[in-house]
Amino acid sequence: MNIIKTSQLVKEFKGKAVVNKIDLTVSEGEIYGFLGPNGAGKTTTIRMLLGLMKPTSGSIELFGRNINGNHLHSLRQIGSLVESPSYYAHLTARENLEVLRMVLQVPKARINEVLSIVNLSKYADQRVSGFSLGMKQRLGIAASLLGNPKLLILDEPTNGLDPAGIHEIRDLIKHLPKEHGVTVLISSHLLYEIDQIATQVGIITHGQMIYSGSIESLRQKAKKRIWLNTSDENKTKSLLLASGCVPTYENNRIFIPYMENEKVASAIRNLVQNGISIYRVGEQEQSLEDIFLQLTTGGIQHATNITAG
Repeated sequence: MNIIKTSQLVKEFKGKAVVNKIDLTVSEGEIYGFLGPNGAGKTTTIRMLLGLMKPTSGSIELFGRNINGNHLHSLRQIGSLVESPSYYAHLTARENLEVLRMVLQVPKARINEVLSIVNLSKYADQRVSGFSLGMKQRLGIAASLLGNPKLLILDEPTNGLDPAGIHEIRDLIKHLPKEHGVTVLISSHLLYEIDQIATQVGIITHGQMIYSGSIESLRQKAKKRIWLNTSDENKTKSLLLASGCVPTYENNRIFIPYMENEKVASAIRNLVQNGISIYRVGEQEQSLEDIFLQLTTGGIQHATNITAG
């Protein structure tokens, strides 16, 4: 079942589309990473999902139902943490959750449950004013889980955290679908933060979705290349081109497409036989981060070329 489905979603400000025809699908049980640079349109999209902004055009379905006339029903099944969590610093963690519990009208026992989920049980009766930023973020997630949501939406939940805090939040999110039946949409501008937890990713830049699919499919788009340093770059490129191998030149290295060992050996043998000295030969593989940066900085057409490749 689709928990979230948007179709041609558009949001304009002063005639400019900051979200431009977004098709977003999040299935039940997924951790969906919504990725893109700051200002790409992630938060605006999230605000439309939560009913905090009205779309200019397009449609939104939550839990299989169009939000028109059903948004309040859908919102009861959603927990969210957008920007910094709200809390009363002079109250304890338990007291903060009690204020929200009375609004949501959920059983009192639920407070202990969510404190346990976010690993704050032993700090339950401490004032929030003494909490670290990471603890405050976990308390914010506890608050968003208080109403037993089916969907949790987190907007940049690791912003400002140290490595230990990032690890804590990442570990917490990773266990939510299997252990608590919660589907998660998490936005970030840093791929490595959610690489280890997301099952699916959508990449947005300049308001447009430029990739949607699994992390593994994105990883497979990383291309290996062979590089060489030789005594005569121009002659090397001519000989490689004559043998049907198209070279490129970057950072004082000649690159050729990845080939099997025997073909590499044959190419090098041909160069040596034609008087070329080989100084270095190596293999380069693009990282997932390289692909992400190319997608988000190279423009829409460049991104289309990569994803189609």
